[in-house]
Amino acid sequence: SAVAPVMAAGEPAGVCAEATKDSKECGRDLYVRIKDAMGENVFADIMMDGGTTITIDSNAKDNDNDLKDQDIIRTIVAYNTALSEYRKATASSTEYTEIGKWLTAVEKINEMFNDFTSVDANANNLDAEIAKLKGTVKDIADNTAGDWSNADGDLVEGKLSEAKAALKDMNTFEGKYFNNMSEAMQDRFAEVKSSLEILLTGHLETSDETIAKFVEAFDKVLQNDIDGKDTTLNAAEYAITGLGTKDGDNYKVTKVNLASKTALKQRINKIKNATDYDDVKDADAVVALIDAYQELIDNLGDLSTILTSDAYTAYTKTKTDDAKKTVRSVLMTASPKKYDAITSASDAKDEMDKFINSIDSEQWAILQDLKSDVLDLAFDFATKKIGNYYSDKGSFVDGVSSTQIATIKANVPGALLKVVDTETGEFGYDYLEAHMTKVADALNAVTKDIEKLTPANIKASDKATLEAAEDAYYDLTDNGEYAGNLTKAEVKVVRSAGTKITNLREAFDNLGTTAVAGWYDMGNGNWGYNNEDGTPAAYKWVASGSDWYMIKDGKMLRNTWLATDGGRWYYLDNAGKMVTNQSVDGCWINSYGVYMSPSYNG
Repeated sequence: SAVAPVMAAGEPAGVCAEATKDSKECGRDLYVRIKDAMGENVFADIMMDGGTTITIDSNAKDNDNDLKDQDIIRTIVAYNTALSEYRKATASSTEYTEIGKWLTAVEKINEMFNDFTSVDANANNLDAEIAKLKGTVKDIADNTAGDWSNADGDLVEGKLSEAKAALKDMNTFEGKYFNNMSEAMQDRFAEVKSSLEILLTGHLETSDETIAKFVEAFDKVLQNDIDGKDTTLNAAEYAITGLGTKDGDNYKVTKVNLASKTALKQRINKIKNATDYDDVKDADAVVALIDAYQELIDNLGDLSTILTSDAYTAYTKTKTDDAKKTVRSVLMTASPKKYDAITSASDAKDEMDKFINSIDSEQWAILQDLKSDVLDLAFDFATKKIGNYYSDKGSFVDGVSSTQIATIKANVPGALLKVVDTETGEFGYDYLEAHMTKVADALNAVTKDIEKLTPANIKASDKATLEAAEDAYYDLTDNGEYAGNLTKAEVKVVRSAGTKITNLREAFDNLGTTAVAGWYDMGNGNWGYNNEDGTPAAYKWVASGSDWYMIKDGKMLRNTWLATDGGRWYYLDNAGKMVTNQSVDGCWINSYGVYMSPSYNG
């Protein structure tokens, strides 16, 4: 907003003669003038201040009375062609880069404020500006444009949105240009505006339905933006939001770049510039819409500080205990190939494999912080699905400077920011993250997952847990897949776990080899049952005389209902015997041991 007063100033007087206005010679002269005026200031400060000017001798005379001051920003806009021509011709890389920054910056400002065009206090120019309003303001008074009123002077049904939009435009125009009008023009403008307000009498009160439709349309876009999806709006929703491009009978709104503050601010501006916004802006739900986008902006942090953040400093400066090197040094030494040099997914995967088996958990933690605090802010990890494959659409986001981009490219392995698998759309970082997750799972398998197991309490049902621990131990030791991903401390933990796993395996094997086939007493009324080979029976009915017993995981079930795959229910009593011809819990069980119904009595 500090720039707005500058935007309202008049267009610069002649810096160069008309014949040379678009020439490189004019651009060179203008570049020298701007640099002299800027002095030691940087261009960003000039833009924020908005008051720095250059001195122009429009009459080419060395006479102080003829000198005129013109603001730098407007002059760059007016003479962008000349500056562009000089930029192409200059042999100085500094000048080339600097002029490029100027032109890009003022273009963004021009798009944002859209008011470089001045309005002189004469009727012809003012008429031209008025004609830009919807329906042409002059014709609104004569009721020839838009045909919004009927023969009785009432608003035509279906024209409310158009009429309200025109009134909003007139209010905006009045605030910017009314003081530039002659008295006659002010009277005429007021008359036109009054006629439109009369036409809208009784139609400007905000209804709950208006608020609901406004919120529903914009919230639809918001939710899809958050989910990373494009939005399809119908004609009515498009009329409310003004978002989207024609797509058949509907309108397609491309998902917003959640890593771009500029894109998110544009969403907020769309809400505030909507036709009905002034009528609904005080509604809590509308305020919440804007707050939601603002929260997304706030969560991004300040892009200008990403390379001075703690995360980036830790990545480039902190030496890990084991490697005695920074994470940057470890990764860039293993995979020196830069972002721009990687041209295929297979190339990116080869680069990832150069260090994926050597980064440890300590280094991984630092890299995770770099991803969340720097890379996620500066880079859009985007893909596009084409048929059964994903195309790499990753790119640096708006607002990240060329210097920041160059620094990231020079210090982060390019493979992390490239797609490594076109079938899944997985980026290099995702590939590494999946690997490090497996490392963490393996460490849990040999520690936390077997923490409560001892040779004395291990049982047949612990088989899967024990085997997972054995597989993980193999992967974490010697030449295993994850052996290079451990810190020195983790190596000691795994070595200690190896002894425990060996003892557990011996005790588990003894469960089957020492036990005889058939029934054996487990104590406390519990009985176990082994198969003929001495292994615990997994799940089977076992007869003993005329009675039946159910064995699960080598142990007889007691005091419980049992549902079979066939949908039948049985009950096993305290001795483990299947109950027949009696009622249990109010449920009648027949002579086959099958529950029938509460009322059935055999």
